[in-house]
Amino acid sequence: MPDEPGGQAEVLIPHGWLLPNLSLDAVRSLQRGDTTSDLEKGDLRLAGVEVLVARNWVKEEFWPRIQDAVQKGYAAEKTYTFMRAHADRRRSRRPKKSS
Repeated sequence: MPDEPGGQAEVLIPHGWLLPNLSLDAVRSLQRGDTTSDLEKGDLRLAGVEVLVARNWVKEEFWPRIQDAVQKGYAAEKTYTFMRAHADRRRSRRPKKSS
């Protein structure tokens, strides 16, 4: 359920971290269909169950700190070319199976 608290990851990349001429269409093309992507006052905001950030959107000096842009959820995977953030599902663990 997308409206459920903790059900979405949110990434906010400040304008100063972004490369010039970043296309919102390019950002949206890498996201799942249920992810929202917006440029607000120059800052890039992404929200969804899974959010992908490509290294070629971010200035080189800020890539090592890209996890700091995760506002909700957690950085599930980071490689040389991308970071994937997931919604924080750890609060709703499944009960353990009884043997």
